[in-house]
Amino acid sequence: MVEKELAPVARAMRHFVMSANHHVGGSLSPVDFLTALYFSGDYRLDVTQRLAADRDKYVHSKGHAAAAHYFALWLHGWLGDVPLDELLTFGAVNHRLPRIPQIQQPRGLEMTTGSLGQGLSFANGLALADRRAGRDTQTLVLFGDAELSEGQVWESAQTTVRLGLENVTVAVDANGFGSHMSTLRDSIGSWWKGFGWKIFDVDGHDLAAVHQGLTRTREESAPSVLLMHTTKGYGLLPPYSDSPDAGGEVPVEYRPQYDLETDIEEALRAVAERFPQSSAARQEPLAEPVAPVRESVRLSWDPARNPVGQKMVSKKFAEELVDHIAPGGDLFVVSPDAIRNSGLLPMLDAHRSWSWSNPTSPVLEHQIAEQDVASMAAGATAAGLRTVVFLMEGFVWRMIDSLRQSICFPGIPVVIVGTSAGLGDELGQMVQSDACFAAVRSLPGLTVLEANDINEAKVLFNEALALGRPVYLRLAHEALPVLTDLGQLLARDASTGVWTLRDEEEPDLVVLAAGSMVPQALEAADRLSAEGDIRIRVANVFSASRFAGRDLAFRREVVPLDVPSLSVHNGPPSVLGEFLSPHSTAIGLTDYGMHGKPVSDLYEACGLGVGDIVRAAQKLLSDG
Repeated sequence: MVEKELAPVARAMRHFVMSANHHVGGSLSPVDFLTALYFSGDYRLDVTQRLAADRDKYVHSKGHAAAAHYFALWLHGWLGDVPLDELLTFGAVNHRLPRIPQIQQPRGLEMTTGSLGQGLSFANGLALADRRAGRDTQTLVLFGDAELSEGQVWESAQTTVRLGLENVTVAVDANGFGSHMSTLRDSIGSWWKGFGWKIFDVDGHDLAAVHQGLTRTREESAPSVLLMHTTKGYGLLPPYSDSPDAGGEVPVEYRPQYDLETDIEEALRAVAERFPQSSAARQEPLAEPVAPVRESVRLSWDPARNPVGQKMVSKKFAEELVDHIAPGGDLFVVSPDAIRNSGLLPMLDAHRSWSWSNPTSPVLEHQIAEQDVASMAAGATAAGLRTVVFLMEGFVWRMIDSLRQSICFPGIPVVIVGTSAGLGDELGQMVQSDACFAAVRSLPGLTVLEANDINEAKVLFNEALALGRPVYLRLAHEALPVLTDLGQLLARDASTGVWTLRDEEEPDLVVLAAGSMVPQALEAADRLSAEGDIRIRVANVFSASRFAGRDLAFRREVVPLDVPSLSVHNGPPSVLGEFLSPHSTAIGLTDYGMHGKPVSDLYEACGLGVGDIVRAAQKLLSDG
């Protein structure tokens, strides 16, 4: 029997976990599951063949239980030339293997975990991309039972069923404890069943039962849960067995007697018999990360559609996407509920996507679950799609952590388009973006782009698609006049992060603005020049993140140190204030935004009207 052959593997894995001594209790309880998953031969999980079309996917959402997972990869040879003594010290400073697994580190790990609850969302994205590409694969996720307290788990559980992702399996390591508290593990099966999943209960420490349970989930034509009843700290001595005490490290006197060297020798022999290539693989260098090959996408917009002077809401450019996206391509558009606000209704109609009856559709109206959609977009993009998420900026608050962990930290090139950005509208505080843009702007690894009109939105959207890294594109709520011809915009250098719209060789004042504040700043500059013969430079900082990345000499060309400067933004003053000269004033929102209609009145109500900019500039110049 397979289980008898694999018993030495499970034993060695268990004792390795005890020796590594990282999150011991939670790493011991899924040992039999990982043994059956990786060594039964039932799944195609070779992480060195990351781009193979038939490769199954496994998301280790229970990231703190990394010791057992790393050991499984090491036995297969998928950690290359990492020796055992180095493996035992994973997580040390400058170690090749981090304490919590990160995507592609080592190559093939599907997801960066650690912030719990995001694994199934990411796995749904992987499965969705595989189905769209016609790949017959299995996708599995491991959750700890305490992790099920995260609301995103249940957002994603609904998504799996709604999208009909039949080849997705969730394994729940129900060991009865989180770090300290006990869990309601007797209720877990009914929770999943209520969401439409098929449940298979097994003894999680019976290797044969776990193997049989996995076989049954593969045969099931519905999303399935392998509910494994396990013991936290399985194999440890009291009081560390079946208690939360083993959540971290365990003193050596509470570990049983074992000979790790002998255990590993026996495990290596067992693995070599089933996977002969594993021995040679452990002599190879640790493989470098690889990324899916994507076609270069640059959309050709109609230059006559939005002429200079036309007033248009910038998010309306999404209506033109319907002419550029077709089933079978790698561009995939998703919006959580606010798809009407995003201007994507024509695309839904064109691709029959309202009820998701067309699983190859390039557009998906997602449910109201912003965290889920962010991690799902990351998974779909990691599997080869170019995913674009449209939503109102006020709701981006809901996805900040998923945006950070699933997208920005691992550098997955998802494009997030935040619409209705700025001061707000008649709907009230619900849709306020307030300081959201500043929070997004603070995420490392995220390129931020901010459009002031619909033509600029089109150009920056193309830029976002071409970058190959995470991007946030911010679009204003209100209709704004088109300031520049599309052809002229395309000829500009977008790498600078800033475009000078009104210039003087030796200005008396430099004004920085972005987004919907650009027309306000230009009007204020015209008024100041007319009233006082003041030379004013107005610069559109369409990418604060790019402008910040330019060298100091370039930034000082735009904002000279000896010239008074003023910034105006409909987010916190700090968004553009960091670029100003010593003699400066930064205007922005220091409190929650206003709401009501007409939207034009909100500028004055928030102190961001043309008159406010003029008065701030006059005071700055007079103080100088």
